[in-house]
Amino acid sequence: MNYAFCRYNVILDFPLTIDIKRLVNGGPLIKYDKVDYARIGVMPRYGDADNVRWFQVEPCCVFHIINTYEDGDEVILWAFRAMDSIIPGPDFGLNKFEWFSSRFKNDCHTNCDESFFSRAYEWRLNMKTGEVKERFLTGKLDSMDFPMINENLTGFKNKYGYAQTVDLDASSFAGMPKYGGLAKLYFGDMKQQDYVKMEYHKFPENTFCTGATFVAKPGGTEEDDGWVITFVHDEHLNMSRAVIVDARNFTSEPVAVIALPSRVPYGFHGAFMSITL
Repeated sequence: MNYAFCRYNVILDFPLTIDIKRLVNGGPLIKYDKVDYARIGVMPRYGDADNVRWFQVEPCCVFHIINTYEDGDEVILWAFRAMDSIIPGPDFGLNKFEWFSSRFKNDCHTNCDESFFSRAYEWRLNMKTGEVKERFLTGKLDSMDFPMINENLTGFKNKYGYAQTVDLDASSFAGMPKYGGLAKLYFGDMKQQDYVKMEYHKFPENTFCTGATFVAKPGGTEEDDGWVITFVHDEHLNMSRAVIVDARNFTSEPVAVIALPSRVPYGFHGAFMSITL
């Protein structure tokens, strides 16, 4: 996984691998080895393999990066981190529904399996000393993923981020991730508290989202001037809609809800492209 910003490319070399030889020999094409190494490489933007500086980090699984930027001698990486990979799924012979379902359960007073619980995480990579500092940015109340930011801040320190939040009960029952709402993360001031402040936009019961994206307001003067647009599916009515949320009034009712003529499947990714009418 490669993520480029102002002066560097950041490369995540984590233990989720694709191996054709392993497949030919009867093993899985994709495999996550949680006891294997994990490292993050920082390479000058126009460098090559000989210029990569590697930082050893705690093994984990990351699919989506929030942002990366520089702060003095440090390269800061924010992403959503889980302890296990939902891909490729259970080994042959295991019950797939039970395997997925148990890893989404939210009963942490007993034997809670948090392997798919995805939390915002920070790595601080010191390019001068080689030191790595790691910490969680969000707590254990919410599992979330599919981050988005105002893309004008890509590669620069951002104050806000957005993500889809997992409905743990619905996901456990379905044996697949279902996202029952959106979260707004406040990265602007994290020194006074353990975790970042968050706001939520919840969808009605049995309504789940996919493909959320942030759209900056033309001429906006603040980083969060804009909207979060997402597809949702109401499982009661079997109806898909596009929902538009004001990012500055995040907990309020949507500014628009648009009925769609056909179903938008879960897992679809979204992007916004403006057109001239």
